[in-house]
Amino acid sequence: MNLFKLWQTEWNPTIKTPIEIQLPESWSVEFRDFPADSWPEMTPSQMREAIQHPIGGRTIREMAQTGHEACIVVDDLSRGTQAGKIAKIVLEELEVGGITKEHTRFVCALGTHAPHTRAHLVAKLGKEIVENYMVYNHNCFDSCVNIGTNSKGDPVEVNMEFMSCDIKIGIGACTPHVMNGYGGGGKLLFPGIASIKTTALNHSRREWLPIGTLEKCGMRQDIEEMTHMVGEFFKIDAVINSKTDTVALFAGDPIQEYYEAIKVVCDANAWEPIDEEKDVVIVNANAKYNECSLAVYMAQPAVKVGGDIVMVNFCPDGQVIHYLAGSFTHSKGSAGPNEKGKSYKAGRIIYYTPYPDMYSTTWFDEPNKVIFAKTWEEILTLLGNHGEQTTAAVLTDGSIGYFKRN
Repeated sequence: MNLFKLWQTEWNPTIKTPIEIQLPESWSVEFRDFPADSWPEMTPSQMREAIQHPIGGRTIREMAQTGHEACIVVDDLSRGTQAGKIAKIVLEELEVGGITKEHTRFVCALGTHAPHTRAHLVAKLGKEIVENYMVYNHNCFDSCVNIGTNSKGDPVEVNMEFMSCDIKIGIGACTPHVMNGYGGGGKLLFPGIASIKTTALNHSRREWLPIGTLEKCGMRQDIEEMTHMVGEFFKIDAVINSKTDTVALFAGDPIQEYYEAIKVVCDANAWEPIDEEKDVVIVNANAKYNECSLAVYMAQPAVKVGGDIVMVNFCPDGQVIHYLAGSFTHSKGSAGPNEKGKSYKAGRIIYYTPYPDMYSTTWFDEPNKVIFAKTWEEILTLLGNHGEQTTAAVLTDGSIGYFKRN
């Protein structure tokens, strides 16, 4: 039976089980999941072990014993990191070292995204943390301080609250990224808690390197240089699967742990290549659910020219508001992951969601190719033109996946 399950539960409290999609029996379908999908979720004791034995640098307890004020930076809902589970361990380590909750605060690394509400922060961190600790939204337009200039002569401006603390900790994930090769490491700070000026200058150095390479691009070199400028920074990077379970964890120096994490992610989140391009490619978008157009970008190598990409995305909040790359007027154009003016191989992008909104089409390079469908029955009707001998592929999560290069 051509029945497939795709996780759409991340940050959506109304969905507790995977979405099921069924394709006609006459279709020839290839399914691609990640190696990480078969890995067990880490237990709290396993995560604690990784945090207590960092890769380079001091432990959190050691930092707490000599410090006074702690700031914990966490990624926002555009990332699938289950930060609350990790944050509980970090808070325990701080308390053992002598830092109480009165001297601990959180900053949500929004980058240039819109601020989070209480409900969003609870989804990311859990009620206990939100009810007992100060959790601030980063403001890229204000409350940033200049910490110098980088080697390009550009100003480096970062969150004021973060820089006011002598214990600096970050919680995020290392996942494939279309502009930086991989997210993680110092990217939580730049652009996560940088000013919009610093972020714009850094993003101008993107090179669109193929995911799966350790080669440093200009954007990543810039991030690493600026990360050194903030001083001692303890970074935690999760490796996640399509369900967003934490299946591996790296902690310590933000540069050293990042490159160790990449060695795992390059396989953990890679699909085996598709032998032949397909008439239809169905790609899920769960972990980065409000940046779902990334999934279409990742699915393109598998689809025939003029074929259909079906993107599964059940995000009730819609796509992220992005002050640097977003569209706020008709004249702005695309906010998508590709360079403006590029076209998709696919003839149609069928957007499967119970929550359609026209604004989300601005995230695609060719909004005119986007067709909304609220039900799977509608999808099958739209795909009926391909006939009984249709070839198809189903991809577990295009927002954090990529095709392994031969």
